[in-house]
Amino acid sequence: MKNKLIIILAIVFGLLTSYLIYDYLIKVEQNMTNVQYGEVVVTAGDITGKTLLTTEMLDIKKIPLEYIHPDAARKKEEVVGTITLAPLTKGEQVLKKKIARQNEVKNGLAYIVPVGKRALTLAVDEVSGIAGLIRPGDHVDVVATVNIPDPSGLKETPHSLVVLQDLPVLAVGKTMDDKGDGKPPVEAKTVTVAVTVEQSRPLVLASQKGAIRLMLRSPVDTGVVTTWPFKAANFLQ
Repeated sequence: MKNKLIIILAIVFGLLTSYLIYDYLIKVEQNMTNVQYGEVVVTAGDITGKTLLTTEMLDIKKIPLEYIHPDAARKKEEVVGTITLAPLTKGEQVLKKKIARQNEVKNGLAYIVPVGKRALTLAVDEVSGIAGLIRPGDHVDVVATVNIPDPSGLKETPHSLVVLQDLPVLAVGKTMDDKGDGKPPVEAKTVTVAVTVEQSRPLVLASQKGAIRLMLRSPVDTGVVTTWPFKAANFLQ
């Protein structure tokens, strides 16, 4: 009789345990079914800082909405073509505060330098710098006066020539953006322009060996004029 009671109790507890486990699994399944998912951009691998992001570096992952960071990018289009400000690890959500778009002044001068060009700073004064009226975003031509030796090497003749044309101004002094607030620009002693590596050589030589002046261009004028070196004797021709 005692053995039968033990068997009955074992069966009852077994059924009860099975029911509790089943009920728990049903609730877990219901909770998982009720979870809302969203897509987020994650990295496909480890990425170092100051890297131009491409489509191949990114993946789209579905995760519960509650785990998506508010600042995370949700589409690849929001991220491709931007530059990382800090290293990113594989599978990390790409946060907008960790990337920078090209031409965004707030991230520093390096981020507004056009691809294929370099930033080069020129020393100017009130005269050579257009009375301090140049603003970031303007375009300038560079005129230089340099002494060029004659064939004998015994005499030097000053020549005036246009060194480069249509150079974009990246910064005036330490100012990298034109706020367009109507206020006159602050007079600065330097102007930073964007040049190619090839353009940098004559420009540096002209600024070191001669005197340079900047000519401000119209914002709608992108033409290039062919010129020849000019010397004092040309006034008599």
